[in-house]
Amino acid sequence: MQPLKLISNDDNGLDTSLASQHLLDEARACAMESMLNGNPLDLALNTITKCLETILDSCHCQVLLLDSKKTTFRSLNRSNDHYASFIHNLIKHFLNNPKSDLGTDLAQGIDVIVPDMSTSKAWQPMFVEASNLKIVANWMVPIITDDGSVIGLFSALFNTTRKASSSELSLLSRAAKSICALLFHSKRKTQELQHKITLHQKFMMQKETAEDINGLLKKAIEQRAEVQGQLLELESMAALGTMMSSLTHEISTPIGVSVTAASFLDDMQKSCLEKVQHEQLKRSELITYLTESAEASRIIERNMLRADELIKTFKRLSVDQHSQDVRKFNLCEYVYEVLLSLKPRLKHTPHKICVDIPTDLTIDSNPGALSQILINLIMNSAHHAFANDAEGKITIKANIDYDSATNRKLILVYKDNGKGMDTQTIENMYKPFFTLAREKDGCGLGMHICNNIIMKVLRGTIDCRSELGKGVEFTIVLPIS
Repeated sequence: MQPLKLISNDDNGLDTSLASQHLLDEARACAMESMLNGNPLDLALNTITKCLETILDSCHCQVLLLDSKKTTFRSLNRSNDHYASFIHNLIKHFLNNPKSDLGTDLAQGIDVIVPDMSTSKAWQPMFVEASNLKIVANWMVPIITDDGSVIGLFSALFNTTRKASSSELSLLSRAAKSICALLFHSKRKTQELQHKITLHQKFMMQKETAEDINGLLKKAIEQRAEVQGQLLELESMAALGTMMSSLTHEISTPIGVSVTAASFLDDMQKSCLEKVQHEQLKRSELITYLTESAEASRIIERNMLRADELIKTFKRLSVDQHSQDVRKFNLCEYVYEVLLSLKPRLKHTPHKICVDIPTDLTIDSNPGALSQILINLIMNSAHHAFANDAEGKITIKANIDYDSATNRKLILVYKDNGKGMDTQTIENMYKPFFTLAREKDGCGLGMHICNNIIMKVLRGTIDCRSELGKGVEFTIVLPIS
């Protein structure tokens, strides 16, 4: 940029003024581009001050800004540290001094032009310092916003006596407006940056909160799965407990009969032996003894076989409860075995259970899974379907549906004539821990277990139809080999 000195008293004054304004506009554009590229404010301001220093020649330009309370000035651009002390004292003695006419004029938006400090009484306190720095003249123009507020000033220090022409004052005013625009842009950019920082901080806080919540949810889900697993295990153990109770009850009868028959046989043997020893045994007594001992032996054998069959049945059921193996079994016989395991729980109820299953229906499936389904359905009916002392009826039907020659499906229908369920209960009954019997210590896992077994273990479907007062009907469809 070539030095250009304003000349306003000859024929070239107008052209020179226009050229100076053009240079200043270019400097403003460069300063704005500098800020847009992320450079600091003082670097952008230096672009304008250096442009004016080139145009006006032999001067130093400085931008001073008022604080938010508009009581204290501070220097913005530090393009020349040589004048730093002088600018500091200028602010101290004049601009921040409420008794100074200089500061008052600038605060009111009035230009302060001092062509020669040596002739100004107001500058006497700083005259020596100005002389040492070879500062002779000082022009100061307020920086005024669009709403008329003074936010700072633009200062030009000269090392020669210098009066300001109208074109030069216009140029300074133009520079002040350019600086005001830069300050406004800087303020807006700072606000945007602060807004982004605030948003980022909020985002990070929300992210941390979300991570904490996700951690808590993950932990809660893990704990829920653990508790659910424990409850399922307890349900399984409860089923085994029911079977053990049934075994104890059912096996006590044949064993008791066998013990009684054995005791009777023992008494007869002792009596017969005693009569033989005393040679008092009659032929009729011997025949009676042999006949009754044979009958007692048959009773003992028959009841021991019954006890052995019961033990095998309960052993098979208990193994099935913990096994996922598929085997071939007679469905009708297996259903009766399951009902036998529930006999202790149902013996004090008036309910009747009707089994309508072909006696020759043999399937390849998971018997343990089927027993768990039937136990949960039957106990649900016993606990929830019937009013106190009401005689309920439960029906279990099954048949085979042939989709094709190789595709067979087991259709298992379970019905009771109890009080039924409303739509909301049907929609929620498969959810874990949903129960309408909290007061009866219901855990709400029975139908959830049934649904999981049917869907995940047996790969089938379950459908429920029910109305209040009209009982309930479950249709279970299971693919079978």
